[in-house]
Amino acid sequence: MSEQSPGRRASVLRRRRVDIVVALAIALPMVVAISIAFIGEEPDPLAGRTAPQTSPLTAATVVCPEASAGSARPVRVTRSPGVAGGEVAVHTSQAGADILAEAPPVTVEEGSSVVVPNSGGATTLDGEGAAAPGLIAGRSDRLAVPECRAPSYDEWLVGLGASARYSSTLELVNPDDGDAVVDVTLYGAGGPIEEPALRGIQVPAHGVKRIDLAEEAPRRGATAAHLTSTRGRVTATVRNTRDPLGRGRVTSDFLPAQSEPSTEALILGLPASPSGPMLDLANPGVDEARATVRLITEESVFTPADSEDIQVPPQSMTSVNLRSMLQGEAATGVVGIVVESTIPLASSVRLLSKGDLALLAPVPELREPTSAVLPAGAKTLLLGGATGIGTVHVRSYDAAGEVLAEERVEVGPDRAATLALRPRAVTIDVEARNTAVGGLVMIPARGAHPGLATLRLRAGEVYARIPGVRPQ
Repeated sequence: MSEQSPGRRASVLRRRRVDIVVALAIALPMVVAISIAFIGEEPDPLAGRTAPQTSPLTAATVVCPEASAGSARPVRVTRSPGVAGGEVAVHTSQAGADILAEAPPVTVEEGSSVVVPNSGGATTLDGEGAAAPGLIAGRSDRLAVPECRAPSYDEWLVGLGASARYSSTLELVNPDDGDAVVDVTLYGAGGPIEEPALRGIQVPAHGVKRIDLAEEAPRRGATAAHLTSTRGRVTATVRNTRDPLGRGRVTSDFLPAQSEPSTEALILGLPASPSGPMLDLANPGVDEARATVRLITEESVFTPADSEDIQVPPQSMTSVNLRSMLQGEAATGVVGIVVESTIPLASSVRLLSKGDLALLAPVPELREPTSAVLPAGAKTLLLGGATGIGTVHVRSYDAAGEVLAEERVEVGPDRAATLALRPRAVTIDVEARNTAVGGLVMIPARGAHPGLATLRLRAGEVYARIPGVRPQ
């Protein structure tokens, strides 16, 4: 066998060294890339959406619109259950005046209520620090009870009138030190309505602006309004008036606002044998909506056998007569309706009860304890829309703050519940346990001017929601 020469051995060794270098050159970048990939897959605690945080409310404003015509009922202020309270700043105006003047503050503590003197006109209440959470106010009119509530930047009012027989007056209250600007967009049966006079409405600081739609935007049919504040804050209230023009009684009521359209709305407060009940539906979307109406009693929620779907064209309002649905034996015990739709709608009901105009809108969902200011006399608490089986605890107080009664109401899905409140009660605390629920107080009036007023239960603001923000 011949021996291998030294030159050939060196050549083999050099080839092996080159192969190892090439392998490392290929492998090392791959290892680095895989490592970087694994590092990139580690969860970023700041990535994605972050749920809003809550903190105790440190500043709150509640606005009460001017009292009903011919009434000088003052504003009464109370607190949500479990809130300590404190001193509240007050600004108020004379009836019909456009400027809110500073008034002496009032101190409102837990379990008590205080009347604000000389507060027949528009009134604003401001609480700071411990006085901010759970601030609630109201008036004690019996035929037309306005809602006292916080300012809003965006909301809907459905079922406005702008004719001699059925008219609406819009009242805008600005509780702040700077001017506010509001845009109002109207929707009718034929679609959006262009009204330049309702664009860029200026409301001065601590001022009141009133707009008679029959003068600014006269129309025969009912309309819906979308209000947006482009600068500052306002609280909007609409007073609707029905005038038969010499052939009957002139009556008024306040039209409740809706924060946003929804695909399911619970409207409570239907009296027995209402006259001329009309359901108004506003569709702000670009697609046609289809809606169904279900009736709610203390036993069940059901769809009438002969009911048909309601078609609501895009960006328009449709009015439907509910007379056939709310008469006869099938309507016995009906206290409200549920409107279900394929796309979000804003809704309301207008009717006559013993000749008195009554306006109803969807009730807000209550998940936290709340309170309400009520007139003395007969009244009934109506509950519905429970998300589960639970109990609602109700505590009633008289004008001196003494507890009149502590009662419980059993509630459940797909049915309503009622509770007759004490006639002397002027405030109530309502706390739902194990379920969310919607509520409304029905206030019948008797005597020479019979009729019906209603007041929705609204949660008092106790906590502020702080949006989650992450760096880019």
